[in-house]
Amino acid sequence: MATEVNRKNYAESTCAHTKKPNKETSFPSGILPTTLAVLPIGFIARAYQAIRPPPPKICGSPDGPHITAPRIKLRDGRHLAYKEHGVPKDAAKNKIVYVHGFDACRHDVVAAKTLSPDVEDLGVYIISFD
Repeated sequence: MATEVNRKNYAESTCAHTKKPNKETSFPSGILPTTLAVLPIGFIARAYQAIRPPPPKICGSPDGPHITAPRIKLRDGRHLAYKEHGVPKDAAKNKIVYVHGFDACRHDVVAAKTLSPDVEDLGVYIISFD
């Protein structure tokens, strides 16, 4: 009787690892997790494209803004805008290059010109740049 019990256990253990699980699913097991992983990535990529700003438009290009100031082209291809104030450059007795600070621009030299109305009497030529 003891040998019959051993045979049953032996038979059950040999069949247990060769049996295929009885799964009744409508599609293969790898599609659902893959779909659930790829779908949010697709939504994130689409959202990034929607919120990404458009490329900058270069000043003076056909689709870009108009050139609003005189400028010179630098050796590296960039442009430097400037503004001239005071008497003409040829008639100037004194020439000043106005270098503005961080939160200013080339138009701030107008304040210096209005505070000192003697700029033209003194023959001052002021140039400021951005």
